[in-house]
Amino acid sequence: MSPGPTRAGNGLRGILNVNKPSGITSYDVIRRVQGLLRPRRPALGHAGTLDPLASGVLLLLVGPATRVSRFLLESPKEYEAEVLFGRATDTDDITGATVAEAPVPELDPERFAALLADFTGIITQVPPRYSALKQDGVPAYKFARAGRPVTPKPRTVTVHRLELLDWSSPRARLRACVSSGTYIRALARDIGAAADSAATLSALVRTKSGAFSLAGACPLDALDADSVIRRLVPIEDSLPGLPRLEVGADEAARLLAGRTVARRRMSVTGHALARARDGSFLALVAAGPEGIRPVRLIWTANGSGR
Repeated sequence: MSPGPTRAGNGLRGILNVNKPSGITSYDVIRRVQGLLRPRRPALGHAGTLDPLASGVLLLLVGPATRVSRFLLESPKEYEAEVLFGRATDTDDITGATVAEAPVPELDPERFAALLADFTGIITQVPPRYSALKQDGVPAYKFARAGRPVTPKPRTVTVHRLELLDWSSPRARLRACVSSGTYIRALARDIGAAADSAATLSALVRTKSGAFSLAGACPLDALDADSVIRRLVPIEDSLPGLPRLEVGADEAARLLAGRTVARRRMSVTGHALARARDGSFLALVAAGPEGIRPVRLIWTANGSGR
């Protein structure tokens, strides 16, 4: 385990794994935690929002942790989803208005497995009309709510794993492990169409986000200022997929000055986390044949960063 999340000057840094309840927005959670951390008021970000219908793992990035948001956002996500067959909605979940009805398909486990296999791997997906994706610089859901045309562009996503947990007609419970940017609502919609029926998402729980799981998430109502600080996971421990490099004082000074550190026989290539031996700073670097090139300073012991 890396050193704790606090830094000089009582600033905070780390990742908070919150179990978001259904019925509120992800930004409601952020505002709640911001209120708990007054008067510190550190920067707060997230590693992928959840729709109000959804519950489960919501990662809040505190202080300098926002500087590694890209890597956490790009981590695979795992969900348990309930899909209701026989009905399609304008939002692709049960919060929306019904736009079509169809007979509920008769599916045995073998046919269901074959159906899900068609949605496993690299697939093309059309996002829901109600989404935060921008259209002409405006979130698509604003156009949809105003009754204006919304034309989401197809995108390529990866479904690493998709399995049936339970089928109690007209509801199916699925487990999906997917790449960043995958809409489970759209997956439910498209599975319904592929079954010659209609379907909409009726419940969703995010069970994993990168290295974080639901088992380690804290219920929102159980958080107070002290527990937020205690539960912050150090940035280094949140990114197990990034190699680690330890640098000495002279190398640290070069990286802090924005200069490349020459090293021979590098065993690491690509992005990595470089940490000073004395624990005085952490930086995102690019490692290669030429050595270690600074990409972004994450934090220093004196609280600076860029």
